[in-house]
Amino acid sequence: MSLVSTIYDTPSTDIADDSRKMLAGHVGPLSPGDPQHVRSGPGGRPQNCRTDDRDSTPPTAAPPDVRWQKLVALMVPTSPSAGPLHTDSAMWWCFARTPTGAALAAHIIPVQLSGPAWRTVAAQQMVPGEPRDRFVTSKARAKGTSSSQNAMGRFAGFSVDSYSHDSATVRLLVTNPMGGYRSTSVSVRWRDGDWKVAAADNGALYTSAQRANPSGFVIWGA
Repeated sequence: MSLVSTIYDTPSTDIADDSRKMLAGHVGPLSPGDPQHVRSGPGGRPQNCRTDDRDSTPPTAAPPDVRWQKLVALMVPTSPSAGPLHTDSAMWWCFARTPTGAALAAHIIPVQLSGPAWRTVAAQQMVPGEPRDRFVTSKARAKGTSSSQNAMGRFAGFSVDSYSHDSATVRLLVTNPMGGYRSTSVSVRWRDGDWKVAAADNGALYTSAQRANPSGFVIWGA
């Protein structure tokens, strides 16, 4: 899986139109505008999404209830308490509104966007706007989806570099297949009752990968 999306030089109006057409019909509990009228739970969350959101302290250790599950072609960390609480065939969602919940969303949502249900994920788990439109149109034009997920290595650790009630930046530590580690960052925002990935202006999900060492990261230990 490439850490940076391929971006095509296309006028913004065409990109928005193309993106709207490609995401049409991919609605659900996290869609903008609540098309299914299901976000009547506490804090505007879907009715069947309940998490403990009291702990706003950046984690210094992996969640004690961490579970590793295969998603697309990668093993990803999950937590029965911090999320995702719902893992259906289209997308995994319902994360705690905490730094740990944001960190898990930053691991999981971009991986889902490399899978076959990426349109549903993009429609419901990415922040709407021109960056998402650029991601969608470039993804649709790409020559298939890379099957070499191991090019990314495995998730080794993370660091919540910034956090507020409405946004977070999570740095991911991944193993380098050639040896050592690399790090990249993912931004998420709280919107429509859950964390969503905020793509960069050019549509990229991740920042450019850099060489890194484990110092300063919470190590997953898996």
